[in-house]
Amino acid sequence: MQRTFYGWATPNSNRVTVMLEECGLPYAVHGVNIRRREQFAPEILALNPYGKVPILVEDAQDGTPPLVLFESGAILLHLAQTQGALLPEEPRARAEVMAWLMVALTSLGPYTGQAHHWTDLAPEKPAVARAHALALVDRVYGLLEGRLASVPYLGGDGYSIADVAAYPWVARASWAERRVEDTPNLARWFATVGARPAVQRGMAQPQGARLE
Repeated sequence: MQRTFYGWATPNSNRVTVMLEECGLPYAVHGVNIRRREQFAPEILALNPYGKVPILVEDAQDGTPPLVLFESGAILLHLAQTQGALLPEEPRARAEVMAWLMVALTSLGPYTGQAHHWTDLAPEKPAVARAHALALVDRVYGLLEGRLASVPYLGGDGYSIADVAAYPWVARASWAERRVEDTPNLARWFATVGARPAVQRGMAQPQGARLE
């Protein structure tokens, strides 16, 4: 199996590279500089017509068409299921992990991205839009802090794809004018997850990529 990752130094891209590293899978890296709008190049649109990264291409090299995957959550679930990694088999435990995975996919990531837009990227920064975006981030950080007061990982007792999905976005807490150390349970989790060698390797991909 030959795997090729397409992405840049974004939290959603790093979800995928961390998961690939956690699964111990070899993969080639194809940098797609989103600041240069390379995600809209014809060869990228041919893989994902939405014009977004990350993208993962799996080529079995047996004559069958390659599997082309996009959307970070879909890629995480595919790898977890095919590799038997970071997703419990027991139904109750799996359901709990899935619930917190959805928090990372539908709240933590989008809210932090919106806050980054209204606090930094937007040419105009209306106070009401900025306040609304930061309030949404505050709410989800409070949720994560409360969850991690009673369990070591977001999904429960074991490290899972919920943690993989959340970590790269918490690593960009400053985008939402947050400090991880202000939420001690989240800070403990962040240090624990960040100490994993696979996380460190995945967060460093693509090598040399920067969001500036």
